[in-house]
Amino acid sequence: MNFNKKRILITGAAGFIGSNLTDSLLEEGAEVIGIDNLFSGSLENLERAFKNKKFEFHKGDIRDLNFLLDIFKDIDIVYHQAAFTSVPQSVKMPENCNDVNVNGVLNVLNAARRMNVDKVIYASSSAVYGDTPTLPKREDMRRIPISPYGVAKLACEAYMQAYHHVYGLKTISLRYFNVFGPRQRDSPYSGVIAIWLGNIIRNEDLIIFGDGKISRDFTYIKDVIQANLLAAEHNAAGEIINIGAGSPITLTDLATLMLKIVKKENLKIIYSDPRPGDILHSYADISKALDLIHFKPEYDQERGLSDYFKWYSNRYNIDLKK
Repeated sequence: MNFNKKRILITGAAGFIGSNLTDSLLEEGAEVIGIDNLFSGSLENLERAFKNKKFEFHKGDIRDLNFLLDIFKDIDIVYHQAAFTSVPQSVKMPENCNDVNVNGVLNVLNAARRMNVDKVIYASSSAVYGDTPTLPKREDMRRIPISPYGVAKLACEAYMQAYHHVYGLKTISLRYFNVFGPRQRDSPYSGVIAIWLGNIIRNEDLIIFGDGKISRDFTYIKDVIQANLLAAEHNAAGEIINIGAGSPITLTDLATLMLKIVKKENLKIIYSDPRPGDILHSYADISKALDLIHFKPEYDQERGLSDYFKWYSNRYNIDLKK
């Protein structure tokens, strides 16, 4: 696709994935309009974007339909990245999770439909699968989410498909599997890799909730961005597609690998009680992504971690090996 002639809107543009996507689309020559309520996003993430004349930013909330109707004028593609993102936080605040994720998606879809947007690409999650034992996770398998976050994401996927079938709006849902990389925040509600990186910087031991045998399909941000660009280029519509590395790793092995890369094997791995809502095992069957949008991940966990750590060291002038 020639992005030079496209006006693209990104919700959650100041967030981890949204800001990386913003930078990539600007590099492709697109005109990018970013919106974010800055609840969890940060304008620091858009530092590069603000230097580009083809970028404009609006502070606003996806729960405000009138705001969206105004911003969605003359937009070709919407990337809907804004979300209530934390599984543990959704267990504590299910109403907030539903309000942002489900009501927010309805507003995005209604604004896109009324403003004649060509395509909406939605950031879904592997959390929709729940803890079903079948591996790898396939898009057509039974989905039994075990957290309010997973339930909300599943409902949003259904709305995406319904708006395609009923209104003819081109929609596609990308089910992300445990994305990590630059700009991911170190907070109690972040992904485990960002949290552990913070521990490593502070020379603190790494804590694992559970026995460490939990496995995940950690997917590097650059592969996720590649998938989003491919989703815009190809004609797939009304589809749900897994986006993952396709290679699971246990949390114990992940922690060991991280400590090895930064040469801090002196730090300990400590096991704690499991958390409610956490899924035991998850990794993606990505054959549909290959078939429909020609997606092939380029980063395994070790390569992704090395690239992430290099970025962090350069960005903050920190030697992670000290």
